[in-house]
Amino acid sequence: METLRDGPGTGTLADLPADTGPALLDMSIGARLREIAERFPDRPALRWDAGGGELGTLTYRQFADLVERAAADLRIAAGPGERVAVWAANSVQWVVLEFACATAGAVLTPLNTAWTDDEARHALALTTPRLLYTGPDTRGDDLGLRAHRLAGDVPGLTVRDITAITTDAVDGRTSADLPAVDPAAPFLIQFTSGTTGRAKGATLSHRAALNAGHFRVLTYQADETDVWVNPVPLHHIGGSVVIVLAALSSGGCYVVMPRFDPPTMVDLMRRCGATRIGGVPTMLYALLDVPGAHQAVASVQAVGLGGTSVPPSLVDRIQREYGATVSVAYAQSECPMITSTEPHADATAVATTVGVASPHTALRIVDATNTVLRRGEVGELVVRSPLTMLGYWDMPDAAEFDADGFLHTGDLGSIDDDGVLRIHGRAREVIIRGGENVYPVEVEDVVMRHPAVHGVAVLAVPSGRWGEEVGAVVQAGTPQPDIAELEAFAARSLAHFKVPRHWRFVDAFPLTASGKIRKVDLTDLFERAEP
Repeated sequence: METLRDGPGTGTLADLPADTGPALLDMSIGARLREIAERFPDRPALRWDAGGGELGTLTYRQFADLVERAAADLRIAAGPGERVAVWAANSVQWVVLEFACATAGAVLTPLNTAWTDDEARHALALTTPRLLYTGPDTRGDDLGLRAHRLAGDVPGLTVRDITAITTDAVDGRTSADLPAVDPAAPFLIQFTSGTTGRAKGATLSHRAALNAGHFRVLTYQADETDVWVNPVPLHHIGGSVVIVLAALSSGGCYVVMPRFDPPTMVDLMRRCGATRIGGVPTMLYALLDVPGAHQAVASVQAVGLGGTSVPPSLVDRIQREYGATVSVAYAQSECPMITSTEPHADATAVATTVGVASPHTALRIVDATNTVLRRGEVGELVVRSPLTMLGYWDMPDAAEFDADGFLHTGDLGSIDDDGVLRIHGRAREVIIRGGENVYPVEVEDVVMRHPAVHGVAVLAVPSGRWGEEVGAVVQAGTPQPDIAELEAFAARSLAHFKVPRHWRFVDAFPLTASGKIRKVDLTDLFERAEP
């Protein structure tokens, strides 16, 4: 149990109870879709660029019908609780698959399209899915051939093209063929790297994922009239849960984009009448530089930013020039909605804090002994919420909950007297490059495999473009490998965003008394790194 430190002169504790006023949605994701489709049958659920200057549209009636037929077909190969993996860029079929899995009781298991074969192989071995749906990655390269090679390592795994989720849906199969799905049942395995350097699968229930989207809707007063244009990858929790489930659990329209392309996004915003957009700051800068962006943004009421540090000047520009509210949310794969800034907060508050706790979320700041600290003191943020994960898939001993049910986030934060959370650093040293999490231990493990590398320390390098880039300090033998060789070596086992782009060489590392590398003493080596 947490120790609570209080008494004369200690000040108010950084211990915020949950606001349980807003009601939880206590249903499965499939049940919520059926409910919304009955309320808004003719409203557009999905829209996309169909080519030739045309927009494709699925109304809620059409979408729910397609999902139920796809779910009934899916059940033949994957029963309730069995995993269905997807390795493809965003598409209409991806969204249909997400809801078909939910409706069939299968567990959606997304793979990052930037992963190498080694990374995908690990994820498949961990989750042992029955089906793997594949399609093009964000560059247009088909992942199917690679998936078929990997499938031989997973007994009973069948690889399908993702288009099959819609083309194979049989009209004769109906909701009578579908199970009743418990809201507490697993819905999604979201991969997140940890300090051990290997991906872990944070397992979210229907209740957790659905209410993450629902609370976003409540916080930012969204409704069925909203049009959400957001290119965040669906293999990210921000895409499949926070954006898609927010839009489609409230009767809004989700506009599907395969990848972020500024001119395409501006065009879709204009043609669809976007009211809600978002992404990391680099995306917004690129978007606002597109000719015609001002007209496209005219209908936008709210902009969500996150994934990395947010410049106050960008927030101020959006608020002042376009009159849109700007918000920043804080979350993890292990808990997809923790805090968010208030809709009408000023630019400084949005850029320097992560706001207040979401509904039903209790926050504490604790020290290394689990003693609750005072307001304003920096310590580890711990969270208790019905939105936290069920645990890490097939890793029962890896869950990071304490005896009081608080999830230990590994992030350092402080809570002020108004209950506003600030993040001060990451105890796990995660590097956030353009919204992608990179964990140093994983990169270090790969670089250390090079025969000429005797030691390596990986750390964040500030970047004007990406927020942070990956930097590596190497202690090498003779002859010293060149940078191109090291980058190529790392790229064989790491996704492109994890490969270090800034390299420094040292004869010896500064060490602590226990023999660990003092990374804080290495940051000055990157003072002249290019942005």
